[in-house]
Amino acid sequence: MKKIVALAVALMAWAGAGAQPAPANKAPAAATTTPAAGAKKEEKMGKIEGVEIARGTGFLGLQIANGVFKLTAYDAKKKPVAADFSKAALRWTPVGLKNPERALLVPSGGVGVFSADKIVKPPHQFRLFVTLIKGDGDDAPVENMVVEFKA
Repeated sequence: MKKIVALAVALMAWAGAGAQPAPANKAPAAATTTPAAGAKKEEKMGKIEGVEIARGTGFLGLQIANGVFKLTAYDAKKKPVAADFSKAALRWTPVGLKNPERALLVPSGGVGVFSADKIVKPPHQFRLFVTLIKGDGDDAPVENMVVEFKA
């Protein structure tokens, strides 16, 4: 038994001697690459509130805030921008109903922010048909999309 204990102690001493801790006062290595003098800092990606909808070179963020729909336009870096449409029409069929509900979103407080006056009753899980209207009149260009909305 004494031989086993002596062997274990010797083995632990031998294994510990091979691992040398790094000196505590050594300075970390300097970075080998430095940013170019005229280079811009890389911007962080923003955060889209609500359901994220990819659109062309940017995004839309759709959410229900204070019981009404809120639609916000974002650029490729997910930062809020001015929208390239003048209003948005939404259509959905709530759970348990036959007839669809509709809401017209118009510009409201903020850059690229649209909202409606129509209260959206829960549950907030449905297929949402979005029409973005660019201008006024019957011949105004439109863009259509379908979103599986779940809040």
